[in-house]
Amino acid sequence: MNHHQLNISYSYIVNFYLKRILQVFSSREAVFEWAKAIGRQNGILIVTIRSDKANGIRGRKDKLILGCERGGRYKSESKKSVTCSHKENCPFTLRCVPLSVGEGWKISVRCGTHNHELLDTVTGHSYLGRLNEEERKFVNDMTKYKLAPRFILNALKVRNETNVTIPSQIYKARSTYRSSLRGPYTEMQHLLKLIQQENYVHWTRRRENSDILRDIFWTHPDCIKLLNTFHFVLICDSTYKTNRYRLPLLEIVGVTSTSLTFSVGFAYLEKERQDNFIWAFEKVRMLFKSESLISKVIVTDRDLAMMNAISVVFPTSIHLLCRFHIEKNVGARCKQYVKKDRQEEVMDLWKKIVYSTSVEEYDHHLQQFEILCADIILFVDYVKDSWLTPYKERFVNVWTNRVMHLGNTTSNRVESAHWRLKNMLQTSFGDLCKSWDAVNMMLKNQICIIQSSFQKTIKDVEHGYNSQFFQNLHHCVSRKCMKLIDNQLERVKIVGTNKTECGCSIRTTHGLPCACELAKLQINGNAIPLDSIHDFWKQLSIAHELEDEESLSDYDFSEELEAMKAYMKTHDIISQRIFKAKVREVVFPHTTSILAPPEEVRTKGAGKKKKEFDTPRDPSYWEYVDASQESAKARQPSQSSQRSARQQSQSSQHSFKTQFPTYIRPYIEDIVDVVADGNCGFRAIAALLGWTEESWALVRSQLDKEIGLHKDVYSNVFDDNVESVRNSLKISKLGAQGKDKWMSLPDLGYVIATLYNVILVSLSRNLNMTFFPLNKSPSKETFVHSLIAIGFVNENHWVQIKLKSDCPLPPTSQKWKDFCSDTAKGWEVAYAALSFIMN
Repeated sequence: MNHHQLNISYSYIVNFYLKRILQVFSSREAVFEWAKAIGRQNGILIVTIRSDKANGIRGRKDKLILGCERGGRYKSESKKSVTCSHKENCPFTLRCVPLSVGEGWKISVRCGTHNHELLDTVTGHSYLGRLNEEERKFVNDMTKYKLAPRFILNALKVRNETNVTIPSQIYKARSTYRSSLRGPYTEMQHLLKLIQQENYVHWTRRRENSDILRDIFWTHPDCIKLLNTFHFVLICDSTYKTNRYRLPLLEIVGVTSTSLTFSVGFAYLEKERQDNFIWAFEKVRMLFKSESLISKVIVTDRDLAMMNAISVVFPTSIHLLCRFHIEKNVGARCKQYVKKDRQEEVMDLWKKIVYSTSVEEYDHHLQQFEILCADIILFVDYVKDSWLTPYKERFVNVWTNRVMHLGNTTSNRVESAHWRLKNMLQTSFGDLCKSWDAVNMMLKNQICIIQSSFQKTIKDVEHGYNSQFFQNLHHCVSRKCMKLIDNQLERVKIVGTNKTECGCSIRTTHGLPCACELAKLQINGNAIPLDSIHDFWKQLSIAHELEDEESLSDYDFSEELEAMKAYMKTHDIISQRIFKAKVREVVFPHTTSILAPPEEVRTKGAGKKKKEFDTPRDPSYWEYVDASQESAKARQPSQSSQRSARQQSQSSQHSFKTQFPTYIRPYIEDIVDVVADGNCGFRAIAALLGWTEESWALVRSQLDKEIGLHKDVYSNVFDDNVESVRNSLKISKLGAQGKDKWMSLPDLGYVIATLYNVILVSLSRNLNMTFFPLNKSPSKETFVHSLIAIGFVNENHWVQIKLKSDCPLPPTSQKWKDFCSDTAKGWEVAYAALSFIMN
């Protein structure tokens, strides 16, 4: 033992000895607390070694033996144990007994030395960092209200400066608290118990022939009242990364008269298929008090399964598509197909099409769009085939202005609701109970804010609307309503009473007086009449009666109860037991036999590191395009990189040149590589025609149309294999293409030569071909586009070939004949044509 240890040990002996003489402790607990505090000051932990209490039995008396936590030896049953121990058989011991005379306890030192180094700090100590009862209650409360562990720990240390708790102990306390809440129940039983306690309305369904959960829908009673009060518009969308089972969450929202978003319902679905959506929407339909209240307008993005389900469940509702998503998708395709200097002009014209206010204006802008993008046929086809032709009535102003959508032409409201929910969730690895808990807290906050907005409207009047013109509307309509009317008053200065210029769209879309109506009221000196405002804007409360005396008779269960009794009497004991279990699940949902879906297990690849906040959505298609554009802009090559690129190009040119026969190489001036993505042949053709390499998709489209227009001609060339050639030209996605989509010769050689009126020369190591137009003669004036050459290298890649124009023609050797041969017209015709062009 070193000198430092002896000094510390001696101070302990003196300290305890003085205390034994000078101080008497009131109780056993006081002795222990004092010893523990003195030990902590000196870097050791005092623990109870033995304890006894006098209970009237012979040989039992009050005593307390205290010692160092590192006393004793750890007895391991395993010789190769991977555990560890801090016990070192420390001899330090204190003995505490009651006073022989009077009340109180005294302490004596049996051994005041230690055989180990003393602690410099007790932070992180497993025992000293334990939470006391008050701290544990605080952690439980903060866990209930979704406070992150790091903030809980900071709060504990502010409340108690001597606290030495570490984060792992907070996590353990939170886990213990959650386990205590669930008790003996399964996850689904606990979830349904929570739902029942808060009076939620819910439905579940199982997988076929299984107790595994398939779909679940729930909603709050106040949300049902809001739905029946503000039933005009529903906005629906699915979100992801909300639970450990990777179930998509369908969220449905509406809008109040104060322009706030309220949640209608939530559904966890097994799959995003039509059947699942139909089930969820049927549950939403059941929430309406009567058929007359069913929403007139439903807004979604272009999810085909969801769209089909809406048409089945809500056939009378008008279905609009999210204008924001459409614009972003069109913009992403524009960035891919259109040159950068034309993109802004094209997108401006697209917006004019979307915001056209008449059919004539729409047709005019569409015609301008087709003219402007005449050389980008693939982009025009995408816009027309994907959006305008099938869906223009669902997002173009001239048609959407005919329905009362209250300004909701996008799904932005439900996207914002997703964001709020994920802020509450904080993690995507929670179970369904955590999801429900986050939803419940979000809904309570949401309803509180909505009620507050109603009260502000009823109590206060904004100074901007304090004129006599608005006097009939004060305290009767929402602030949002008056703001919209005020915007129309600004338009009065421009349109006056001219109904044609006014358009009157706000009358149909919002149910409010338009600019020309307001102008007439101002001329006559009248205030805005309250009856000119739609009833939607006058609803300033969520107190909606969901039943009446007549409807109560529909819920008399007398007949059903009698039928249940009769069933129980006429069936055997097994059938009765099964029937009772089913009824019990309805009355007592927490007894359900439904099981949570199994978690998806990743069997390959390294595990991903969990982030603290891992609920943000995956980027959309257009966000990937924007990111690629920005990264490309950031990678502008420097002069040194350009030099290295030229050197690399020269190196690749030399390697490509060796791919061709030696007698052809002298006539090759340059070889230009293109991107190798399965579209390389079409890229080379586009570049040689004077377009950019990125016009490869246009070449595909034009070749396909050429074959379609002259099927009778090409059926002879392709040996009646026209459809297979056309299928090789059609692609379902951008990016790399499979081998079946590569450019193949000689099939497409004749089509390229005929469509673009060129002579196409194809060079390779083993086969060289020349193709002439089938119905046209080459023009000497357009020599630049009259002969183009491509090369097939590495048995899997096409490149551009530039032939020398001033090179003397070789003699008519057999190799040159092979080079210029064409299977249809003979090498003599090819040689004569080449002589005509080059001379």
